[in-house]
This record gives sequence, structure tokens and C-alpha cells, in this order.
Amino acid sequence: MKTYSSFFTSVQFFALSIPFLIFLNSTQSASSQYSKWHHDTTYHGLVGLRPLPRTKEMDHSANHGGSWAGTPTYAEQKGKYPFVAENLDVVKGWLDGDFKTNRVFFEYYWGLSKVRDNLDPEKNDLIKTIRTWESKGGQVEHILICREYDLAIHRGHKEAKPGPFEEDTRILFEKDIDDIRDMFKKAHKQNILKHDNYKLIQMVQEPSFYATDKRFQPIMDKCDGIAYECHQFNRHWPLETGWSKPEKVIKGAKWTLGQNKEYIFYYGPIRWKGEVYYEFMERDWLQQFWKAGLPKHHPKMHYYLNTFPHADGRGRPVGPETDPHSILGFTKWLIQEIKISSQEKTNGNEAMGEAQQHK
Repeated sequence: MKTYSSFFTSVQFFALSIPFLIFLNSTQSASSQYSKWHHDTTYHGLVGLRPLPRTKEMDHSANHGGSWAGTPTYAEQKGKYPFVAENLDVVKGWLDGDFKTNRVFFEYYWGLSKVRDNLDPEKNDLIKTIRTWESKGGQVEHILICREYDLAIHRGHKEAKPGPFEEDTRILFEKDIDDIRDMFKKAHKQNILKHDNYKLIQMVQEPSFYATDKRFQPIMDKCDGIAYECHQFNRHWPLETGWSKPEKVIKGAKWTLGQNKEYIFYYGPIRWKGEVYYEFMERDWLQQFWKAGLPKHHPKMHYYLNTFPHADGRGRPVGPETDPHSILGFTKWLIQEIKISSQEKTNGNEAMGEAQQHK
């Protein structure tokens, strides 16, 4: 009798355990699968973030489109963005948050002065910037570089010089890129930098000029890609008729990807609770770009958020990521749109292909 009782008890326990084991296995599979998607950029590009303000001490004294004093900070959100912390690919200007990545990007303005552009690796500001991040354990992924003449000349940089094209004064000279590449090699040889080359992404002002003027091709051949800044203020507003109207941006992006170069859609700052604000307008702009044909899932098409406080965009909550209106909530949504949906779509297409083969 004991034997039968033990047998039926074992069977009952096993039967009750099956649903739990199935759930556990599916959870582990989903987790490991997402981890695979996170590191595999075969189907999508990178998602990056410029976290500002970082801390009160670091950034509350800033004034860009209005004072940043009292605006929400990323430091205040510690522990409140686990998904973004785990799955963000690249970060700008801050390795002290919860972000797990050590890959960094930064902007750099060439041509502001002869002192800054000194080609001696020991004296050059660009080399110093790379060295600083590498000394902190950072891996420099992209350098968004340009001649920021139009703004610099009005901000006290009297020596600032424009690039070769009046249509877009941000564009570098060919010699600029050659000099910088040579300097990288010297700096590496002198054990100042970890590598002898870095990705130079030409940051442009006009969304499609570079893609339509043959004079730009020699410069394109020397750089690693294009970064275009799109935001919701000034001449960029409104989207339909502004500086960043989709057809021009899409033309530039597709031309860049067709050259087998990288394209960074550098998005922000964004609005918040102003006169023209409507709910989730930050998502809506991206969705309008995608609907119009801006590549969404491509291994060389990257989306970086430049969502610092500006004008009526100041005051938007930074987090937590569970708040869909917050910056970290928006970042979480973007990661899911770019990284998860691309893999799910690809897996779906592969499954359909396999089903067709077995018919």
C-alpha cells in the first residue's frame, strides 16, 4: 500500500511541477534570447543616450535654452531604470550612472582655434578627450565631429573657421580628417591612446546637401559616417515644413547607408507641456520618419537621444523608466522599437521561410 501511495504522490508532484518547469524554461529562454539580441547588431543599429543633467553639482549651473537650475537629474533616478541600464548601447559624458555599457560617444568641434587644433598629440584637445574617457574605462565608439562655425563665432570663438562649403559650414576639410588620422597613429605609438584609429562621424547641419553634391564625396570616403541633429525647436519646427522634414533626412540617410557608412539620427532636444505639446509627440515624430521611409532596422543605422533640457522641454521628468512620459521611459520605448522589434520581425520572417520550405 505504501508503495502505491508513494508512486501516486510522485506522479502528482511531477504533474504539478510541469507548468512551473515550462514557465521557468520559457522565462530563461526569453532572457537568454534577449541577451543575444542585445549583443547581436546583425539586424539593427545602436541606441545611445546623452544623459543631462547628470547631477546637480555637474549641470545645474548650465543655461541652454533657459536655466537648468532645479531640473530633474539622472542621479536622482539611481536604481529606477534597470531595463535601460542593461540594454543601452552607448552613453555620452557619464560613466557613473547605472548604465552597464562602457561604450561612449562624444561631440567634438574642430577649427575653433589653432591652440585646440595643435597636431602635437600631447597638446591636442581631441586627444585629451579620448585619453580621459579611456582612463575611466570607456571605449570610444563614435566621435561626432564638425566645424561648429555658425554658433562658435557668436559665442566668443573669434578664431573659428568654417568648412569648405557655404551650404553646410560644419563639414570638415579633407586635410582635417587626414591630420586627425595621422595624429591618432602618433598618439597610439607614443602610448597616449589605446588605439591607432577611431570612428570619425561627420556631424552635418543641412540634412541632405552632402548627399547631393559630388564635391562632398572625397570627404565621405575619409570619414566613417554621418550624424544629423534633429530636434523640435526653432527652424526644425514644425516637422512637415521645418529644417528636418522627412524627405530630406531620409535622402541623406539612405545615401549614407548606400555608401556602406554609418548614420546616426541624433534626436533632441524635445518639447514638454508647452503651447504646441501633444502627448507622446517625441514618439510621434520618430514614427512619422519611419512611416515616410527612414531606415529603422539596419546594422549601420543608429539612434542617439540628445534630450537635454531646452526651452519648454525643461521640466520633463528624467525617470523612472516605468513612466512612459519620462526621458528614461522614452529611451526604454526606443530600445524596444529598435532592438527587440527588429529581431522579432526577423525571427518571424525566418520562421515563415522555414514553413514554406517544409510545405
